[in-house]
Amino acid sequence: MKRTDAFWRLLVFFRPYWKRVATFVLLIGAAEGLRFYLIWLTQDLLRPLIESGIRVGESDWLINAVQNALNWIFADASQRLTFLAAVCIVGAGVAILRAAFSFAHTFLANNIAQKVVLDLRRRLYSHLQLMPPSFFEHERTGQLLARVVNDVAALQSLVTIGIEELVSAPVLIIGSLVMMIVISPPLTIIALILLPLIGWLMWSLGRKLRKASYEIQVALGNLTVLLRESFGAIKLVQAFGAEEQALNQFDQRNRQVYQHALRAIRLRTMLSPSVELIGTLGVTIGVFIGGVLVIQGWLNPQSLLAFMIYFYTLASSTRKLTQIQAVREQVAGAAERIFQVLDVQPTITDDPNAVDLPEVKGEIVFESVRFRYPGGDEVLKGVSFRIRAGEKVAIVGPSGVGKTTIVTLLMRFHDPTAGRILLDGHDLRKIRLRSLRRHIGLVLQDTFVIDGTVRENITLGNPDATEEEIVEAAKLANAHDFIERLPNGYETWVGEGGAFLSVGQRQRIALARALLKKPAILILDEVTSHLDAESEAAVQQAIERAMQGRTVIFIAHRLSTVRNADRILVLQDGQIVEEGRHEELVAADTYYRRLYELQQ
Repeated sequence: MKRTDAFWRLLVFFRPYWKRVATFVLLIGAAEGLRFYLIWLTQDLLRPLIESGIRVGESDWLINAVQNALNWIFADASQRLTFLAAVCIVGAGVAILRAAFSFAHTFLANNIAQKVVLDLRRRLYSHLQLMPPSFFEHERTGQLLARVVNDVAALQSLVTIGIEELVSAPVLIIGSLVMMIVISPPLTIIALILLPLIGWLMWSLGRKLRKASYEIQVALGNLTVLLRESFGAIKLVQAFGAEEQALNQFDQRNRQVYQHALRAIRLRTMLSPSVELIGTLGVTIGVFIGGVLVIQGWLNPQSLLAFMIYFYTLASSTRKLTQIQAVREQVAGAAERIFQVLDVQPTITDDPNAVDLPEVKGEIVFESVRFRYPGGDEVLKGVSFRIRAGEKVAIVGPSGVGKTTIVTLLMRFHDPTAGRILLDGHDLRKIRLRSLRRHIGLVLQDTFVIDGTVRENITLGNPDATEEEIVEAAKLANAHDFIERLPNGYETWVGEGGAFLSVGQRQRIALARALLKKPAILILDEVTSHLDAESEAAVQQAIERAMQGRTVIFIAHRLSTVRNADRILVLQDGQIVEEGRHEELVAADTYYRRLYELQQ
């Protein structure tokens, strides 16, 4: 995708606010129209006043009306005095009106700007929410953060700085050009002879600026990645005395941002003075040739003076256009990175004929399921099993054999590369994602706790739950008692990543969160692997309560935690090699028995 295309695609986000944009354009037109009126007022009305006076009725109808009113109020005042006062009053009135229009269009431009940035950031975040976990496994989180925060922030310059000039500059250029042609077409052609040089300069430097701006956003993304990783691993950095190494890495990436920014600044600052220099040369040439025309009697002096004012207005507006060009190139670089994300289509989506399941019993069937991660070896090699509704089944095996992959397929974070998975007889691909996941409660080994209160963590995904439902879920998860002992109970702030809670407390809050959904299926993925004996006992007690009346799948590495399962599926090399109860598998000469004895 070309960066220019990204820039024009960005303008689509203005469409919902077209009425505000139209009002803004009208206000700009009114304000700049009054500017031209002020120029005309100054040049065409004060000149005859200074030279020889002016009679009533020879001037602008607005000034004529004001002068008549002044003559009525100040009957003794001279004609020249009343006319001068009329001109000043009209000029002041026009200036006040223009200031009001300028305030209105500036405020409206910023209002539109913030609306567009708000919508774009929301669109980007919403799109990322639709991406499957595999997308985040291959994308660096810091770069995604940079796109949502830094790149979108860079776009504000388009709408807060560029949009006003983008509209006002063409109005001034066209208006000035028309007035110049009215005064003297030949002089206009001569004055604009350097215009192609300005266009070439804008195009040449603008292309380099676009590349530099894109590199700034990439460098900022890399810096964000480093900051996120270093802050997340600060204990590791300090434990190994790697502060100097971390600082060196930061300095390196920070300097890259500085170097790219400096290059962009150099290009941007070259653009405006260069155009100004060319414009000044044009003014000089225009003054010389216009002076010749005046000397020869082909042009009167006041017309030349007016022509040069309009030409100056045109030149200054052209300079503004170069600033807009610089902003546009910077915006194009940021927009390209944003659309690179928005153009990635989710790989896991609802089938057009997908249905909602209002009620789920919890029967799960895997039929010859095969799966491989992109670019990797095959993880599951024809896995088949059936879990009856209400059954408690454990899936065990050594690390890396595909236990967690079975969970991700059941949650439809991925789709099988072959075979199918059924829930109550329905192919998962024929069930709407929101409906499927609403009926499944998931508790992972690495518990996620948001930076908020205990209540906010438990109600994540179910914010409308009642107080009774929240407390009931917490009691089922064996969490209510320790929550009550916290400084502010359910309103206690847990800190980033649950920093103020123990691992066992975080696990029980995660379990309460899953149970608050009242799921038909509960998946527990290595939930006690990181716990000490006391915390494990508390969590196991909570699990015993939580299992009642629902289908439960344990993913376990520690075999001591699955002894009470109705059935155990043993996974080896991507296949189910054994199944049965703990006692049956231990009694026979099985792979499970050898794993169990090794752990004992």
